Amino acid sequence: MNNLWNTIILGIKQVIEQNKAKSTKIIGISTCAQRIGTVFLDQQGSVIYGGPNIDIRGIDSAYLIEDEFSEEELFNITGHSPSLLFSLARLLWFKEEEELLYQKIKHVLMLDDWLVYQLSGKYCTDLSSAAESQFLDIQKRKWSSDIIETFDLDPGLFPEIVDSGTIVGELKQSLSKKFDLAQDHVPIIKTGGDTQASLLGMGAIEEGNIGISLGTTAPLQLVTNKPIYDSEYNYWISFHSIKGKWLLEAHSGNTGTAYNWFKECFLNNISNNSDNLMETYLKNTDPGVFSTYAFLGPEHMNIKNQTSIKRGVFVFQPPIMVSEELPKIENFARSVIENIAFGLYENYKGLQKYADSITKTCCAGGMSKSNEFCKILASVLTTDLIIPIVNDSSFIGTAINVLMGLNYYRDYKTILNDLMNVNIVKKNPILSDVYRNIYNQWKNLKNKVDDL
Repeated sequence: MNNLWNTIILGIKQVIEQNKAKSTKIIGISTCAQRIGTVFLDQQGSVIYGGPNIDIRGIDSAYLIEDEFSEEELFNITGHSPSLLFSLARLLWFKEEEELLYQKIKHVLMLDDWLVYQLSGKYCTDLSSAAESQFLDIQKRKWSSDIIETFDLDPGLFPEIVDSGTIVGELKQSLSKKFDLAQDHVPIIKTGGDTQASLLGMGAIEEGNIGISLGTTAPLQLVTNKPIYDSEYNYWISFHSIKGKWLLEAHSGNTGTAYNWFKECFLNNISNNSDNLMETYLKNTDPGVFSTYAFLGPEHMNIKNQTSIKRGVFVFQPPIMVSEELPKIENFARSVIENIAFGLYENYKGLQKYADSITKTCCAGGMSKSNEFCKILASVLTTDLIIPIVNDSSFIGTAINVLMGLNYYRDYKTILNDLMNVNIVKKNPILSDVYRNIYNQWKNLKNKVDDL
């Protein structure tokens, strides 16, 4: 955590230094951070534990939760499962396994909450962060008394809940001196989870909008005006950064991870710019050629099966006949991209069942910078995609929250209309028909691959 904080300090210093010649005034600072990341502090505010979203130590204490709450009961309270992923299970792990450290824990924060504390000294959270902890009662919008009392937790562990876009304090004077700021007061504005901030930054703010964050993983979130419960207890319920807006979330898994793995293993020794090479491959190949399919993880969200180990598989025509044309590296590259698009499609189709209509589909994040991928995805999803010119949407969403928090604008829609420029990637109906058949073949094979 010290390394993380020092990196943030360095980043702020660099931004200030780059803008000093312009006599830039800092109107406000806000943050967003990885959801599910958790920080426990002692009475003095020192870090006892900081864990990212991939820390599943809670698998050892999930049984404590399961003994007290059924899957349905826990999901109806928190809108999230499985238990092993979230802050509740991690805190219970410390209670069981590290009793001395547990007794020192006085503050339970999400990662973004900790950043706000570091900047301002204020303990607080917002609904978009708190909803990812499995301590929050989704319906009541407050910490769950049922969970706190069942596990004999101190209610004082949990911070005040404020609205996203709220001024929560000012930059510490010690940090103002460290940054050599001329101004006396710099407001700190709460934003929250990075994925929710990304929705702001891509323009997914109204009921019926779906936002797809194409990063290391790819959550898809349907914006709603009320909590919608999935009857299978599969899709998560969360809060948007916008007050009064809810989210129903499906998740495609490790999309960007699969893409980067393929580049590092197979393309980096061919080109110094593997992203450009992938674009060339996608331009010069046709869908599903040589019946080459990839199964590298992206798929329909299935939170009830988080522990089974799946195989990464390529399926293709073997080199049996010397004269037969066979798949090349570009065909395997395309199959990786199509695997990602199919995984997104399965979740997109699942969310459609819970919407009267999908009014807009927005994408942002690293993979949205690939025009060829976006064209494939639009045709697979059979919908036009709205993609902001600035793809780093979490940062843009956080900046938007600063403007709202400081009352520069009256509402989020006006900000987007005034400031956001977008590209629209059109679906290709002919390709959509082609991909419908290819997806069916991919899905039939996947059912067999999953048994490996």
